[in-house]
Amino acid sequence: MAPDGSSALRLEPETRELVRVVAMGSVDDGKSTLLGRLLYETGALYDDQLAAVKRASRLGGEIDFSLFTDGLRAEREQGITIDVAYRYFSTPRRKFILGDTPGHAQYTRNMATGASTADVGIVLIDARLGVLPQSRRHLAIAALLGIPRLAVCINKLDLVGFDRGVCERISADVRIRSILGRRPPGAVVCSHGASPPEVPPPSAHAHRPARARGGRSRRVGRAD
Repeated sequence: MAPDGSSALRLEPETRELVRVVAMGSVDDGKSTLLGRLLYETGALYDDQLAAVKRASRLGGEIDFSLFTDGLRAEREQGITIDVAYRYFSTPRRKFILGDTPGHAQYTRNMATGASTADVGIVLIDARLGVLPQSRRHLAIAALLGIPRLAVCINKLDLVGFDRGVCERISADVRIRSILGRRPPGAVVCSHGASPPEVPPPSAHAHRPARARGGRSRRVGRAD
């Protein structure tokens, strides 16, 4: 600490809460697109990043939001996520670390690494395909890791005509199959396109439950 009267630079203590958010789910369920859209909507991107992605997008003039997180050349060429990509943004109250995890089965180890420190987990499910084996695998890993806040986002409802029945069937399937009944998700959110779902961040006093084998995480209120 600088002495009184000193001209040395005084640094204010960081008081904003740090929240780690991780997106999980099977291949092409919309994880990279969701986080890219979130970065775009919060103004966390630089002009040169926007310009580069607009040039690289192949959506007929629309922005391919997945390119904001798929940074490796191999990922862009293959259109997949291989390693965990971390991106950052902040608000007056919180600082966020976003983790984009791979959906392919052979990269499940990378997914588990990215989810191991998460405070909030979002498992995306493509409304057209429903709950896939990799979706269940990611839900199981999230529960075993003890992620304090866990939500399921049923994505791409616009591609099934916003059929409420599809959302309800997948929601029921998730709750029945989730971790063999060990821990249902805190919320099941239905969305379309790349709109970010609303997931309440953990409170400043929330703590990660013990990671003992077979232990259970704290539940949050369920959304019906």
